[in-house]
Amino acid sequence: MLLLPLLTPQPRPAQARRRAVSMGYASSGYPEFDYESAAALPKDKLRPPPPAAEVPSGLEAAMQGFDYSGASDDEVSSMAARLLEQLKREATELTSSPLTAALAQRDVLRHDSLGNVVADVLAGKICKSDQVGGGTDPNVQAQAMRETMADAFSTPRVLRGLVADLIKCYVVDPACDSLLQPVLFFKGFHAIQVYRVAHTLWRRGAGADQGAALLMQSRAAEVFSVDIHPAATIGNGVMLDHATGIVIGSTCILGDDIYMLHQVTLGATGRPTYGAKRHPSIGSGVTLGAGCTVLGDVTVNDGALVGASAIVTVDVPEKTTVVGVNKLVQRKDDDDDSADDYTWMYFSTTSERITFSESAI
Repeated sequence: MLLLPLLTPQPRPAQARRRAVSMGYASSGYPEFDYESAAALPKDKLRPPPPAAEVPSGLEAAMQGFDYSGASDDEVSSMAARLLEQLKREATELTSSPLTAALAQRDVLRHDSLGNVVADVLAGKICKSDQVGGGTDPNVQAQAMRETMADAFSTPRVLRGLVADLIKCYVVDPACDSLLQPVLFFKGFHAIQVYRVAHTLWRRGAGADQGAALLMQSRAAEVFSVDIHPAATIGNGVMLDHATGIVIGSTCILGDDIYMLHQVTLGATGRPTYGAKRHPSIGSGVTLGAGCTVLGDVTVNDGALVGASAIVTVDVPEKTTVVGVNKLVQRKDDDDDSADDYTWMYFSTTSERITFSESAI
């Protein structure tokens, strides 16, 4: 029998900026590795050294304090320049590998603005030769797409969304060790940026512009498995984590600072509305768990948490958790601090620490 080495994943570097890091793993050969004793190894032996281009503490502090909606346009532009500088530092490391050298040079190092970097990345992903109609030169369409996106990202409103979304990814995602990761490799980040450009075109109102917006929606759905109608209204600092299967309807309204996982549906009930709003409104600071569904013209208010696979067809009050089918869950006043704000309900028992709102069932 041929025994192949078993490589187990390496954890991200310890960083003070985000939630506590879970226990890491060690690389070893199979079958000599002692799995039962691995937990006794010092944690510093299990973690790789931090990357050479680790985010400077000053920039990290600036990102932590960045106001997604309240920062001035000048502050947004200044932050975009700092983010680009850091991206170039990180991209320089990629030039040492023949697999990533061309990517780093083409998509990051040769550009002079954050918007141009992201425009180049996105155009390369959604303008493939097999996605272009017969007789159309894919290079011509890719260049047109690149220029359209770069133009949109140069506007204050779209640049704010781009900067805030990138910061949100870095600040809240434990798997994000650098700013370059979402820019090059996170399809949720890519999908929301395509939406921002498409929304800009949609707002112009002309038939050709709205057709181009729908083209971008269609391409993003095909490539990223994320379907966001360009007419939807989405605030700043939005992260689509994993992102596969997310659907956001045309009359949805989303606030700022939103964390959304895969398979989320913000849809309609199917009842005729004759032009009226038929999709949900999501407040700022909301977390939408994996596989949850919010239907109809209802409001999930600021700071609420919709649990994984929940179904919501009623309004959700501020800072409330909803699970199951329209079941509102609240911590008791005497609740302890043994779990964080995201996971406390998983360590609770119904009789001890959870109260259900019967009126919402």
